[in-house]
Amino acid sequence: MTLLSVAGSSIAPVAPSVPTPDAQQQRVLTHRAGSLLVTGAAGTGKTAVLTARFAERVAAGSDPERIALVVAGPRARFEAQESLLAALGRSLPALRVTTIHGLAFQLVTERTSTRGDEPPTVLDATAQFARVQQLLEEERE
Repeated sequence: MTLLSVAGSSIAPVAPSVPTPDAQQQRVLTHRAGSLLVTGAAGTGKTAVLTARFAERVAAGSDPERIALVVAGPRARFEAQESLLAALGRSLPALRVTTIHGLAFQLVTERTSTRGDEPPTVLDATAQFARVQQLLEEERE
């Protein structure tokens, strides 16, 4: 969401302008049967068009818990969440907007819990380095 200064007040939210979709983007927006995978180079509008499609589906009554928007990275995830909140005009805790890494972590966590295994943990950089050092030392022994 873009914030602009408005005369006589403080900062006011302004919805970002949405460009007219090209033919391929329009196909994504109108797709209704089953799963959808959208590929393309950086900057081609994948995240923007999928965010618009996600918002349209939720606004039309689709269950947000049955839709997932998977984006490239944390910045794209944040921007997609902000766009969805602006487009829908309300907060939906069930919105599933995640990165590919987040989706993988979620799937592994679900799988380990159903099998009764210990769930995975995410290591920070220091812990990763220490673990790699430990594994290398074990290899040398």
